[in-house]
This record gives sequence, C-alpha cells and structure tokens, in this order.
Amino acid sequence: MKVNFTKINPELDITKRQIQSSMQQATVKLDTGRFSNVIMPIIPVHLSKQLIYNNTNLEKCIRLLSQDVILNEYAFTSEKDEDDTRVDDFWDKSKYELYKAVQEYYGYGFGACEVTRTNDGKLKKLVQIPAETLLIKQESYHDEKGELQYSYYAYQQIGEKRIKMRLTRFQYTEEDWDLPECLWLGGGKTSEFYEIPYWITAINKITAKIALEELDAKKINEGNLNSGILSVVRPPMTKKDESVEDTVKGQMQNAGTGIMILELKAFEKELPLEVSYIPITEGNYDYLQSLADKCDAEVLKCFAMPKVRLMIDDVTESMNSNKSDTIFQIYSIQVDTEQMPFENEINQFNKKYFKYFGKVDIKVPIFGDKTQIEIETILLLFNNGIFTLGQTIDAVQKYYPNMDLSIPTSNPMYHERYYNGNLLGIDSIPEPSDENPTGMTQIKNMGDLVAYIEQN
Repeated sequence: MKVNFTKINPELDITKRQIQSSMQQATVKLDTGRFSNVIMPIIPVHLSKQLIYNNTNLEKCIRLLSQDVILNEYAFTSEKDEDDTRVDDFWDKSKYELYKAVQEYYGYGFGACEVTRTNDGKLKKLVQIPAETLLIKQESYHDEKGELQYSYYAYQQIGEKRIKMRLTRFQYTEEDWDLPECLWLGGGKTSEFYEIPYWITAINKITAKIALEELDAKKINEGNLNSGILSVVRPPMTKKDESVEDTVKGQMQNAGTGIMILELKAFEKELPLEVSYIPITEGNYDYLQSLADKCDAEVLKCFAMPKVRLMIDDVTESMNSNKSDTIFQIYSIQVDTEQMPFENEINQFNKKYFKYFGKVDIKVPIFGDKTQIEIETILLLFNNGIFTLGQTIDAVQKYYPNMDLSIPTSNPMYHERYYNGNLLGIDSIPEPSDENPTGMTQIKNMGDLVAYIEQN
C-alpha cells in the first residue's frame, strides 16, 4: 500500500523558501549605481507580515521591545543651555507615532513617519506611514560639473495615487523643497535603507510553531479527537452493503470524542466475529509539545527578551531570590543599546529642523517597584548608626512628597546618629522649653515616622 504524505500548510513552506531566496540575493551597503531605480526591502513586507501575525510570541516580542525602546521619558541636554521647549513638545506629541514605526522596523526591517506641519509651515508632529505602502526609488542627475549623482526618495502607494517624499537624512535641491518629508528608520550592515529583521535566524522554528498550531486547529475543526477505533468485523447481512471505504469515511465524519466503534462486513458468511482495537492518538504528543516550547524559546532569543516580560511565569523563585532583578538588569542593557540608533536619528532631526545641537537620552523603563526595599534599606542604615537623622529624613522625603518631614537643620538632633533608637553621642542637648520640654521631641517624631513607614 502506498502512503501519501501531505504538508500541513504548503503555503507556509513556500513563504519560508521565498524568504530564504530573498536573503541569498546579492546586496550592497550603499545602493548607488544599481540597474533598477527601485530599491526593495531585503525581505518582502507581505512575507514578513504573514509570519508575524501568525506567530503570537513573535508579534508580542516586536511590540514589547518597541515599547521598551521608545515609549519612555526623553531627556534633552545641551552644553550651550539651548531652549529645549519646542524640541521636547514635538517629540512628546510624536512619541506614539514613532513607536508604531519602530514596530515595523523590528518586524519588516524598516519603518517611516511623515513630518507634518501647521498651515503656517511650523513643525507639528510625526505621523506613522504603513511600511507596506512604501518603497525607495533612486533617481539620477548630473551636477554642475557634469558628474552623475543620485538622489533617493520615498514613494507611498495609496491605491492609484503615488506620493513622492524626500527623506530627512538627505539634502535636496530647491526644486524638491515642496515635497512632503519622511523620517526613515532603517539601514545598516547590508543596505542603506533596510535592516535584516532579528527574527530571521529563527525562521525554521517560527514556521514550525505556526504549523503546529494549525495542526491543532485542524484536528479540532474536523472533530477527529478519537483516542482509538474498536473495529468489529461480522458476516454480511444484506446484498447491498456499502463498501468498506465508505463505511470508514462515514463513521470518521460522524464520530465524536473517545473510542469510535466501527462495524465492518466480512466477505464470507462463515467467518467468525472479529473484534480489534486500533489506537489513533498521537504517541508523539510529548515531542510536539517540547518542539512548541523550543520554538517559543528561539523567538525570545532573537530579541534577547526574558520570558517574564511576555508574562510567562514558569520559574519558581524563593522570597530572597534576586534572579528576576538580575535578568531585567541584563535586559535593560540590551534596551539601552537598542535605543542608540533611534537617539541618533532624533539628534540629527533636531539639528536639521530645530537648530538644536543638544543630545537626547531615552530613559530605560524600570521593571518592578523597589520602593519598599529601598525604604527598608534607608531605615536599616539609620538604625545601625550609619545615616544621621537628617540624612534619613532627606532620603525618605522623596518617597512621601506630600508629608512634611522637615526639621530645622540647626537642631542638634539633625546631625546625630542612633543605634536602634539610642543616641550614639551628642555635643549638646537643647535647654527644655514649653515646645520641647525634654529636648528630645525630634527623636520621638522620628520614631513615629519609622512606625508609620513600617506599617505602610
């Protein structure tokens, strides 16, 4: 008997082959002197999109890394004391649009935003342009010396309409100044305009995970959840019995879950009744589950992203463990590195459009609230005589800005140290007064503060 094996998803296999073929095409870093005037992405957008939106973890990694890199506080600093009000306002309005473009940058290898302006020509904000509508065109011209030169433009295709845009990273002649402007994200080791997406190294695992999920969905949709078939072969009862093939097909289509009982007819009346059990549940389910886990892990490795960032909490830690903190410290270094090319784009943009020569520092997100740990550390330093009363109040004040913890710095208690509430030494104790009969009121107040913090 000949057994025919059918691919779970032939289209998925074709997609993988097309992507691998795109990667093998010859490319150069500077796209000048090419025969074609259209410079296409290293991997076609429609192929990347097919994989990204059929793999949950891949889409989530792209989205979360973009959030961690872009959606943070922007700090502008300048050695020349330049006014950063306009710059800060512009990027505050543009941050979310930039975040959407960065998602496509990590997904497709490039992203873009249009630079919008008010009616009087002032900069307004960035607006993200869908990457699947864009392409780069190279146009040649001869300069004043008669030498061949090249200019690059972004073209956005919207139905039958094609919009020509100049790129903010280049300088153009006066005849192009009326064109809309485009902030282009992309370009690196291989191409001046496109990156190779991080996920390309895990393409086999990505397609395998998609195929596994489709296999599960196919089983459920077809209702084939039987654990086995109980086959009963008996002598024929009538002359018009249906064929064995038709019987099996009909029974399988009508079967539910559990054990299916299949009744077949023998060809000879004298044959005895025959009963047999045929298991049809996959014996390699554990292998498939392990393969699915490996596929997910491979995607995370591409982006150097910890599992817990995707809300996958499958590791048990003791109360005193700082493993998660260590992982996030390493991940924060990764995020800080990822921010560098975007910070450079922002700096170049500010120089060109705002004449602002300062630098931007995109802050790294803080993973986890360490407030309680930090306060407990401060109190530990105070109770062990390392922090003075004044140092402790100043350190705690930033965590409780609405509480007035201040005491006059002239008070001698302010500069003293204590061990578990006991004064370690003081040069002079203030004379008793109506307001401070014992001269030790501040110590009592500090004890009340410690009790308050410990309770809250």
